[in-house]
Amino acid sequence: MTARDWFTKARKEGFAIGAFNVDSLEIFKAIVMAAQRTKSPVIVQFSPGEVGYFGIRNIIDFTVNAREELGIALLLNLDHGKPEEAVSKAIDVSESIENGFTNVHFDGSDLEFEDNISQTQKIVESAHKKGILVEGEINKVSGSSEIHNEDIDLELLKKSYTDPQKAKQFVMGTRVDILAPIFGNIHGTFPVQPDLDIDLIAKIKEALGETFLSLHGGSGIPAVQVKEAIRVGGIVKVNVNTELRVTYKQALEEKLGEQPDEYKIYDLMPEVIAAVAAVVEDKIDVFGSGDKV
Repeated sequence: MTARDWFTKARKEGFAIGAFNVDSLEIFKAIVMAAQRTKSPVIVQFSPGEVGYFGIRNIIDFTVNAREELGIALLLNLDHGKPEEAVSKAIDVSESIENGFTNVHFDGSDLEFEDNISQTQKIVESAHKKGILVEGEINKVSGSSEIHNEDIDLELLKKSYTDPQKAKQFVMGTRVDILAPIFGNIHGTFPVQPDLDIDLIAKIKEALGETFLSLHGGSGIPAVQVKEAIRVGGIVKVNVNTELRVTYKQALEEKLGEQPDEYKIYDLMPEVIAAVAAVVEDKIDVFGSGDKV
């Protein structure tokens, strides 16, 4: 099944597919392990920083090898790709959606609205020639993928919420396949997490019709709200990064504390991988994508 097939199935059956960021080999292994155990489709995704760390061709090889060897439904996404040239490179190096990126996210939220439409439209045209789906963004997702100790300025955050009619204008002008709206979601975890505006995502869904919707900043949001966004708003893709990074770091610190004289990294990592895989499995349960493969 293609990415479009999976997202169509998710919308029809009322579940979402987890899009998990990868910034280490161990996190990649954990995501794959969780996908195997739960029989769930998953998306492995790489931000520009993560692409720079791994190398774009290595990322493709990791993904293709895991698909072929383990028989799992593994999609590959470029997350918050920018500038335009970086996204074009991901498209260009993809020989096909079987041997490359299945979807790419162009983050044009720093651009003027018309410039965002223009650049996104070019990427859509190039990507669609290879069957690659494109995700667009008009309102910048605030925060960063880490633990934040400061409180959120809720009134300021609300100013970034996506207007349904502006979203419709963007989609019509670009023909993007997926839109990343802002409706209370934010990157990272905070002492008090903002509530998702479920009424707003329902209006966005109604305005955009068949366009797929994603939820960025999936870490820290109460499970009941995520489930409601999937049910009411038709969310088919949920991004998770911070919780994986935090779990990885904490599990590694604990293991090093237990075995300070161990120098074989491959002996230290199985428990770390298992800890991250448990987080992925929990998210898969919340998203309702288990046993769909």
